[in-house]
Amino acid sequence: MTDLAKDLLTSMSGKSRIAVRQWFWIFAVAVLPASAIAEVTGLRIDSRETLSADGVDFSYEAITGLVSFTLDPADPRNAAVVDLQYAPTNAQGLVDYAADFKLLVPSSNIASDTLLYNVNNRGGSRVPPEAGLDHPLSELGYTYLVTGWINEISAGPGRQRLHAPVVDNNGEPLTGQVRYEVVVNAPAVTVNVGGSGHLGYPATTSGLRAAQLSRRQYQDDEREAIPRSDFELVVTPQADSSQPLVELTLDGGFEPGMIYELVYEAQDPVLAGAGMTAIRDFVSLLRYANRGDAKVAELLAELHVPAIEHSAAWGISQSGRLLRQFVYEGFNADLDGKRVFDGVIPVIAGAGFGMFNNRFAMPTRTNGQHSNHLYPNDLFPFTYGESVDPFSGRRDGILSRALASGTAPKVMHIQTSNEYWVRGGSLPHTNPEGTEDAPLPEGVRFYTIGGSQHGSGSGRPRPATSGQLPANPNRWAPLSDSLMVAMVRWIAEGEAPPESRYPRISDGSLVPSHTERGINRDAWNPLRGVNHPADLYRPAAADYGDRWAEQRIIDRHPQQALGYYGPLVPAVNLDNNDSAQSTVLPPLTQVPLATFVPWNLRAEATGAERSLARLAGGYISLPANTAAAVQSRD
Repeated sequence: MTDLAKDLLTSMSGKSRIAVRQWFWIFAVAVLPASAIAEVTGLRIDSRETLSADGVDFSYEAITGLVSFTLDPADPRNAAVVDLQYAPTNAQGLVDYAADFKLLVPSSNIASDTLLYNVNNRGGSRVPPEAGLDHPLSELGYTYLVTGWINEISAGPGRQRLHAPVVDNNGEPLTGQVRYEVVVNAPAVTVNVGGSGHLGYPATTSGLRAAQLSRRQYQDDEREAIPRSDFELVVTPQADSSQPLVELTLDGGFEPGMIYELVYEAQDPVLAGAGMTAIRDFVSLLRYANRGDAKVAELLAELHVPAIEHSAAWGISQSGRLLRQFVYEGFNADLDGKRVFDGVIPVIAGAGFGMFNNRFAMPTRTNGQHSNHLYPNDLFPFTYGESVDPFSGRRDGILSRALASGTAPKVMHIQTSNEYWVRGGSLPHTNPEGTEDAPLPEGVRFYTIGGSQHGSGSGRPRPATSGQLPANPNRWAPLSDSLMVAMVRWIAEGEAPPESRYPRISDGSLVPSHTERGINRDAWNPLRGVNHPADLYRPAAADYGDRWAEQRIIDRHPQQALGYYGPLVPAVNLDNNDSAQSTVLPPLTQVPLATFVPWNLRAEATGAERSLARLAGGYISLPANTAAAVQSRD
């Protein structure tokens, strides 16, 4: 562990009492001229809040509001936005949209020249000064920015949302088949097909009538059709969104663990890719705008942002996948071809992209072993450098476009051992077949946090709930925080961060999870009374129709894969714990009193108990003495 990581772990134990001054409903509007820089056309400030604390000599101003943008469909740098040509335009031929924002500006006595952008997760975000001014990153004086980038989430306190227009064909609705998978962990009669707090797409008249619903227990089971008369689909428009609430009611209710698949013809897709241009253009404004211009100076004066010389972005889980796709699709070059982020930090992103920029996008869908398996999320290329897809023969890499344009960021890819089991986590550093290590490009670091699950724990074990094992309690977030500071030093001062640490095929620390005889004992030593996985999540290649590759339009929802890529998992020691040589171990795992399991299985009460639990790890106390070890075969 780095000295900085140790300092963070020590500092995190303290708490400060935050004294907050609030001004609610302060309303300020600044409007830029038609030739607005970076396509930002207006700014509305809804609230200001001063974060201060006893015992510190600095503060932060937290500002929330709405930022307005336009997109020029004729600008080649906007060409990556799917369906931009179908978006409604204003009198100047530009597309209007907006995004919520949150900005935290440090007091001048600590202000640095670095902007840290946090990709919110499903609208939610808490940056270090909001966690407390005793957070080790708070005193470093970074400016923090968060913007809404997802249109499909519903309104809620503190949620940062994208406000994107519906796209159509000269007034005629665009239509297409949409697919939703629904899995409940407890009996239910009515469900939100998009998930709690999410919106969907309205059915066409014929689509409502012909909607199809099926069920199966496991992904490879045969689908059992449910009669149309047994379910009802209700679409409720939302006054504050371009997408409606879509609810599904089933006679007799939904059974826990069963996979219910709903397919219907929908209309009114939204301009989902505008979420990435909002990030690009707002960050570009703060970095590169000519502050000598009177209108720009007026706008930025409302924000009190110090001069920004360096910028980095971090995103956790879904948000990390967004960063991978943001760079891959060329959005790290602004409208003038300048680099938006000097560094990006995808955290627990696994191998994936997401349905962030396609027709009928569903940005919050996450593929897993049990559910959502064939959504077009975990797609080639997986690696930052170039590799070859065994199914298409295509050569590509996440950084390829950015390297060609001179806008490639430094990259720190951080993930836990859980991502290897449930999110194809080895594929970003192997070839797609999983037979060779892939070289990391210069400017890329890879860190695997051992003995941990997808979400950082509290450090305290607790009883099992939705999994067969108690949840993995490892607290790894301070490690990723320390690496954020290392990233800033890398991009701002040229100070190299710690060398990559991750498991490799070449030294035997990255292995298949299973062999033809069952579980691979290099990946897990079976224990009496503990069920182990029958398989891991394997990202699939699938056929989404002729228009998917070039236009990102799904014409076919596949019911089976064309084939599977080759994910691997970290090798474990005799105690089934990860190695300090191939992973970064949190303190609890350095001298373990338990096995910190990187996977868990669904609890019997939640159904489908042979499947991996969603993004979960487990915890098994080590035997107290030799007799107990012999009895459990541990």
